[in-house]
Amino acid sequence: MPEEHHTPRVLLLSAVGTRINPYVGLLHDGLAAAGADVRLVDQLRPADLTGGARPDVIHLHWLDHYDLPQAILFRGLHGATDLPRRVLRRLLKTGCNAPPVYQLRRWWRLRRLVVRLRGFQAMGGRVVYTIHNLDPHGDQGPADRWGNAGVIRLADVLHVHDESTARAVAERFGRRAGVAVIPHGHYLDSYPNHIDRAAARTHLSLPANAFLYVTLGLLRPYKGLEALLLAFRSLPGQDLALLLAGKPESDGYGAALAALASGDPRIRLQTGFVPREDVQIYLNAADVCVLPYRQITTSGAALLAFSFGVPVIAPALGAFPNLVEGRRGILYDPADPVGLPRALAQAREADWQGARQEIRDWVGQFDWAEIGRRLVRAYG
Repeated sequence: MPEEHHTPRVLLLSAVGTRINPYVGLLHDGLAAAGADVRLVDQLRPADLTGGARPDVIHLHWLDHYDLPQAILFRGLHGATDLPRRVLRRLLKTGCNAPPVYQLRRWWRLRRLVVRLRGFQAMGGRVVYTIHNLDPHGDQGPADRWGNAGVIRLADVLHVHDESTARAVAERFGRRAGVAVIPHGHYLDSYPNHIDRAAARTHLSLPANAFLYVTLGLLRPYKGLEALLLAFRSLPGQDLALLLAGKPESDGYGAALAALASGDPRIRLQTGFVPREDVQIYLNAADVCVLPYRQITTSGAALLAFSFGVPVIAPALGAFPNLVEGRRGILYDPADPVGLPRALAQAREADWQGARQEIRDWVGQFDWAEIGRRLVRAYG
């Protein structure tokens, strides 16, 4: 590891790029401001571990997205028109992409990463793993569970964003030493933010006087969106509106959400990837942001809402209780069947006058330069 006053060379390893989430780009800049020599890559290659560019630290993010196997295609049989070759193509394609085969391929790629990380450690390097998700989203299978547990155990330092995640890591993996609790940074000035509430609502064709609940981002089952739709539908009042915007996990899941939303003209479901420049439209139009997650590790969605000054409705899970306090939103008991609809109703009656600026002022404390300094110290 670097000597005192030596500039640490850090390889940020993230398969999630800045187009999807600016987190790793902001972290890169924070580490650089703290004096680190930082490179950002999406794959760990042998060339990264040799020569003068060899890092002192590999800092890994989002293992569940790393080096995912692609579907196997059989191009030589693609134009086949005769029945035997068409049948052969179908059998090969189905068999080689079957779940057990995918899991074997996924395990092999994760094992290759683990071997390279252990080799890097054997040469004196240090491995740091930021835990964004304790469980891979969608339960991608045994290979991902094996890989996640393996990296949690081998890492010299685990970076978690809050004490609740540190406790969960200790309970599940028995890991208590070498855990650095350093918060998630804000997204102030990370997205365009020049459209005001009136213009945002005009753009979305929403009434100026409606009380608008917004959920923004990838639409996935673990986010509890079905429960949100049912809870909202139970509320009276034609002055209420609910907007879900984002790309569904699958066409089938999108269709299921559309079915739950149908028949209530107060609900707007906009499916499709939300471009970075459009995030401001949805959050500046919102009165509150609803995050009814069934499971939560990282609080990035709440920090994004807060960075636009939007209060949050969320369950009392994970990091939320330490973030959603006072004028920053409303917590509810996820075990209470009427907890979510009650929180939605409370938000409608609450006085949010002046809250947006208060929230933006509060979230400014989660500064990326300070986060970078704390991480450089944690690198050792």
